[in-house]
Order: sequence, then structure tokens, then C-alpha cells
Amino acid sequence: MSKRLRFIDVYRGLAILLMLHGHTADALLNPGEKMSLAFQIYTIFRGFTAPMFLFISGFAFSITTLKHIDEYTRFSQKFLKRLRKFLFIVLLGYFLHLPYLSLKKLINETNFETLAQLFSSDVLQVIGVSLLSMQIALFFIKDKEKFAKLLFLFGIISFLISPFLFTVDFSKFLPLFIAQYLNTFHGSKFPLFPWIGYILIGAYIGYKFMIESSRGNADAFFKKIFNFAILSFPVLFASEYIFEILLNPNQFIIYSSPFLQSSRLAFVIVVFYMIWKIEKIVKLKVHPLQIYGMESLFAYVFHLMLVYGSPINPFHSFYSLLGGMLSYVHVFGIFILLALVVFAFSYALNFLKRTKNQTFDYFKYAAVSIILLVFFINPH
Repeated sequence: MSKRLRFIDVYRGLAILLMLHGHTADALLNPGEKMSLAFQIYTIFRGFTAPMFLFISGFAFSITTLKHIDEYTRFSQKFLKRLRKFLFIVLLGYFLHLPYLSLKKLINETNFETLAQLFSSDVLQVIGVSLLSMQIALFFIKDKEKFAKLLFLFGIISFLISPFLFTVDFSKFLPLFIAQYLNTFHGSKFPLFPWIGYILIGAYIGYKFMIESSRGNADAFFKKIFNFAILSFPVLFASEYIFEILLNPNQFIIYSSPFLQSSRLAFVIVVFYMIWKIEKIVKLKVHPLQIYGMESLFAYVFHLMLVYGSPINPFHSFYSLLGGMLSYVHVFGIFILLALVVFAFSYALNFLKRTKNQTFDYFKYAAVSIILLVFFINPH
């Protein structure tokens, strides 16, 4: 643990915990309480959770990748392992969207709605595709400074072009699995645009952090981006408010607004700075949020399966059993219980990785193999 930059894991862990609360409330809270003013205000702040998770994914990419740039700009074991890892994240995202754990049923009973559900883009696809694309781009560009400048440029572009992408039904002339990455027309909650922007800009800031840290200027760098973010946030937030008034009721364009994305990014950077600052002051031997952050992929997937279900447990989730039935007091109690369960499993998984890494690999490959076997032979 000591070799990692702990503030990254703590920040990612905070994002996981906030997601866990948001998903639990979304799945279980009764409609009456969802209409309350308190919940509507909470919904605004909940909108910052996914940007936090995406931003830190990009930041961590730069920290872990650019340290070993020589191995990632040629065909090496590290490069190929990275490609497999990011591709697995994409496939895992699609797995969670499978309507049935049966290839035969998927082929025989597929319609447009089923395919739209299967190919819809979510957080895992955005992360997997973005990191995979960046890894391949770095392989060909090789120059890390030029690579970082392109990250920032394309991050800004992704915010700016999103409103235009959200006016076109791309499924009319593109394959559905591509169209689902471009906007929300057919149910994608997190299309590639504008969400890739958080990852790209996070990766750019990660690169700048490495450069400034090597010069002993990390404190000044973080202070600079914090000041810029906190000064720009109210301006961007006000611009978004005006933008929504002008375009109401075009929710598609409002959802993809560059002002909304930029204001969220500013807020994310402010929280990021605060976590970094607190981590410098508070010297805990093991930070609870760090465990969530170190096993963020597992924690994210595991809690989604428990809350919303999956092809493995489609009828045994909190949503299927208690969806929309509970008061917030009960929802909060379930959230605490769920957070403890996810923490316990994440801690056990991290311990197994550190002490019995080969055993963990055997277990991982066995689980994936069993799921694939059931998917291919299961008729129902």
C-alpha cells in the first residue's frame, strides 16, 4: 500500500461510497420521497459522483502509465496486459447489461429493445474504451508531452461537440453498438460523449502532477488548479442555468451541455484538492476509503449486482425485492449494511491479492470460465 499515492485511492473510494448511496436510494426509495425538495437537491449533488470516478480513473492512468512509458510504447508484457485489462472492463460492462445468461435465448429472442439494453453504454464501457484508446494512442505517439497535450485538447472537444451529437439518432445509419456510445437516444446512461472528457482531462492533470512533483512543485500546482476551479465554478454554474432556460425543454441538449460538464469538472477538482490536502494532514495507517478505492472495480460491480441485479441474479436483488418501497430511514440503514458488506469483501479480496496472488488468479479465471460455460450451454 505504501508505494501507492493514497490520496488517489481515498478519492476513488469516496466516489464508490457516494455511488453506493446513490444507487441504493435510486433503487429503493419510494416515489413520494423522491419528489421531495431534499431529494431534488440531493440529485443535483449526486450528478458529481460519476465525474469524480471518471476523473480519477484518468488521473490514475497517467500516474501508473507514464512511470513506465518505455514499456508502454512497444510490444511488451506490460502493454499487452494493460490491453487485456481494459478490454475486460468493457466486456464486464456489457455482461452486466445481458438480458439473459444464455446465448441461445439471446439469439432467438432478441429485438431492438433487447439489443439497445445490451449495447447501452455505461460507466464501465466509458472507462474501458477511454483507457484502451489512450493506451493505444500512447503506443503510437510515444512522446508523453505531445500525448498529454492531445488529451487536454480532445477532452475539451468532447465537451463542446456533445450537444451536437445529442441531436442525431445515429442508429439510423450506424450499427447500434456504435450509436449507443454517441448519445442517450436509446437508453445509454453514460455515452462516451461527454463523459470521456473527464477521463481525458483527469489524465492530463495526472501528467502535469507528475511533472510538477518531479520539480518539487506539487503543492503549488494543486493550489493553482484549485483556485482556478473554485473561481470558475460559480460562473459555469450560472452559465448552465441560463443555458437551460434558453433551451428548455430540450433535455437531450441540456444533459450534454458543455457548461454543465465544465461546472461538474470544477467541482470535482475542488473535492480532489480537499482530499489531497486532508490526506497530507491526517496520517491514518489504513484509511477505510482506501480499501474501496484499491478494489474499486470489484466494489462497483459487486454493489450493482446486489442493488439492481445481473444476469446471475436477475430476481434476487434489492431492486427486485424492495424497489421503490422504502422510506429514507430504511434506505439509509440498507446503505450502511451494504457499505459494510462491500468493504468486508473488498478487504478480503485485497488481502488475497497481496498474500495469495496466484490463488486469486486461479479463482478469477475459474469464475469467468464457469460464467462463460453457463452462457454458452444454458438454453434458458
